[in-house]
Order: sequence, then structure tokens, then C-alpha cells
Amino acid sequence: MILVVGGIKGGVGKSTLASNLAVLVAQSGRDVLLVDGDSQETTMTWAAARGERESVSTDRVTTVALVGKGVRDELRRLKPKYEVIVIDAGARDTTTQRSALTIADAILLPFAPRGPDLWTIDAAVEMITEIKSVNEGLRALALVNRADPIGGDNAEAEAAFAEHADILTPAPVRVGNRKAIAQAHLMGLAANEMGRPDPKAVAELKALYRYVFNTEVAS
Repeated sequence: MILVVGGIKGGVGKSTLASNLAVLVAQSGRDVLLVDGDSQETTMTWAAARGERESVSTDRVTTVALVGKGVRDELRRLKPKYEVIVIDAGARDTTTQRSALTIADAILLPFAPRGPDLWTIDAAVEMITEIKSVNEGLRALALVNRADPIGGDNAEAEAAFAEHADILTPAPVRVGNRKAIAQAHLMGLAANEMGRPDPKAVAELKALYRYVFNTEVAS
């Protein structure tokens, strides 16, 4: 499976989601390739920090940087070597993201439940619609990420997803605005690898993993 964690808005947690999902894939016993498709190389920075830690196993999470229109051909070459490929597509509607989407099985679109983030839904739908003309089987999953603990903004965001039900499938899970997720990422870890993990963060990420990959996850 090739999963793109993408969209056109920065600061919504694409890199943290991509790395956490890749680690959960590896913990399930499958070989995973984590691709940094962002010129800012946030995921490569995470991988470098991870490589310095003796407490985690890095042999099943291979991380590479791929950018540009040649991403499609490179993914075709790499696909037989890995059971799962997770791509951090970066913060914009780029050539890299579009190239990856032409061969991807699914795109996970995280949105924070706030106005400026939700204003980009229409543009994201337009991008996905264009891609589906060449990749009809592409699944587009919309997620409330960095969800608020109280209030109605999360539900309002999901209602906005539902307005595009012909293109977007709202994920039946939310990932909260958890400090532990950001802290783990800075250390080159997934949330469940922290010495004292946040149980809510871990549960939400595992629920997302199960939904996206339709499988069970290692504890």
C-alpha cells in the first residue's frame, strides 16, 4: 500500500502523522518505507534524530527523501521492495505530491478544526478530483487532527468534510492536539515509544492506524 499524508496547508501535523503511522506499520512486523517529499525535510530530521537513539529499532523504518516529478517512477521501482510506503508530502500542492498521488492507494488529509485550515478544503478537493482522472482508485480520507478537547469545532470540521462526500471520506477517529506527539517527534520517536507515553495520544494514533490500514496493530 502507498499512503500519502498530504494536503495544501502547512502546520496541520502531516509529518508527525506520517512518522507515527510508519512506526506502527513497522511494529506490526511489516517492512515500511517512509518518504520525505517536503523540501523542508522535516521527516529526514526526525529520522536523523531517531538514528542516534539506541533505544529504538530503526532497521524496519527506512527513510528517504524524494522530490520532483520523478517521484512516480521512483515509487514504482521501490514498491516491490516494501509492504507499505508512507509519504510525507509537505505543505503545498506541489509537483512531488501530485506525482506521488498518481500511483498512491490513498491520501490522508489532516485538517485542524479552525477557519484558516478548513478554508483549504475546496482546494484540496479540487486537487484530488484532478488526480482521480488518472488514478480512479485513489481513496481520500479527511481527518480532524490537533482536535480541540471541547467545543463544537471538531464536529463542524467533519460536517465540512461531509459536504464533499463524493470525494472525501471522513475518518471516524480524531487525533487531539497532544503535546506528547510533538515532543516524541522532536526526539525521533513515535508517541508510543516515549518512556512515559501519553495513553490518549497512543490510543488515538493506533485507532487511526487501524482505520487507514484496516488491520490490527501491535501493542
